[in-house]
Amino acid sequence: MKTVLKFTVMAALLMNTVTAMANEPKMKLVADSDTKSLVFELDEVSKDAKIQFLDSENNIIYSSSSFKSNVLRTKYDLSKLEEGVYTLRMDSISKEIVYTILIDGSSISVIETSETNKPSFRIKDGMVFINFFNKELKNVDIKVYDESDRILHSEVVSNKLIVEKAINFKNAYKGNYTVTIKSTDGVYSENISI
Repeated sequence: MKTVLKFTVMAALLMNTVTAMANEPKMKLVADSDTKSLVFELDEVSKDAKIQFLDSENNIIYSSSSFKSNVLRTKYDLSKLEEGVYTLRMDSISKEIVYTILIDGSSISVIETSETNKPSFRIKDGMVFINFFNKELKNVDIKVYDESDRILHSEVVSNKLIVEKAINFKNAYKGNYTVTIKSTDGVYSENISI
């Protein structure tokens, strides 16, 4: 019976993860050296999406976080930009996709693409639920801090593809708390007020 229950829970979790991943926007970037431009397509623009185009010193050349329709197709004219390395970044609540672009003379090319999954934090009835897709199966460090930056809870989760954690704040003192997740992808945090 326990085996059936475990299998059912894992199947439900996998289905939720697949559904969440299916709802993520699909992004496509095509470099056109003939017109020295980039064509950027996003098939579903979510309300939390943010797009930035940065130069090699992380100066923002273009930024947008308000979109008029659910589908985005934009052509960026790069003919006035100097040679160098640029970055196009799409950031949403659950992932960040970064394209590294090289402008070399009259040619434009996408030299690297990276995708980073972010943890999801859900707060309900004095509980904080954390889900994180740990694609590299590396250590994930979970910590809870109070408003004086004292560590109240620390835990390292090793070799798990899907990290799940529920933290109970029902009996916590009133105040502000911070939950952090540290992985090879970066450090993510969520502020909680009790």
